[in-house]
Amino acid sequence: MNKNTFEPRGATVAALCAVVLALAGCASTSGQRRVWSPPESQGSVRPTPSPRPLEAGPIVEQPQPQPGVQPLPDFPRSAEEVSGSAVTALMRQARSALDAGQPAQAASALERALRIEPRNYFVWSLLAKTHLTQGNYAQADSVAGKSNALARGNVYVELENWRTIAAARQAQGDAAGAEDASSRAQELERWLAERAPQ
Repeated sequence: MNKNTFEPRGATVAALCAVVLALAGCASTSGQRRVWSPPESQGSVRPTPSPRPLEAGPIVEQPQPQPGVQPLPDFPRSAEEVSGSAVTALMRQARSALDAGQPAQAASALERALRIEPRNYFVWSLLAKTHLTQGNYAQADSVAGKSNALARGNVYVELENWRTIAAARQAQGDAAGAEDASSRAQELERWLAERAPQ
């Protein structure tokens, strides 16, 4: 064979070898390349933001109640605290009428108040007392019970209602029912007395 026939192949092989060697040199260089990272030896720690625990926050000591003194419930104690001006005025009229010995006028004023605020348990409670004054004992019992249902745990109103219920049941000859209502009223009285300031 002619020697010149292999020269292009030899040049190609030589060029390829040069490329491979160059790439190998790059690979070895890149293999030795170091990326800086903070030292982790000798007790040093990589700086990372410390996560805040879910319950983080200053520990605040809650004031402890004094022995024997518990807080009074935060319920409204009068109609004026929850009623509009029209109902408040009608409640005043009803009380004045009761004081004057005119329960029919008081009942009329309270029924008007209930048309304005049908869920006002103070109005229902005073209406129950008005029925008791009129001698409508069954109605007094029923209306006081409705007031309790609407009061949703307002102990001030419930106390007055249980007293009304006890009197209404006693007047009807229901001694057991009257005793039960009186017991409930006494429980509420004790409960409130335990929370009264000493």
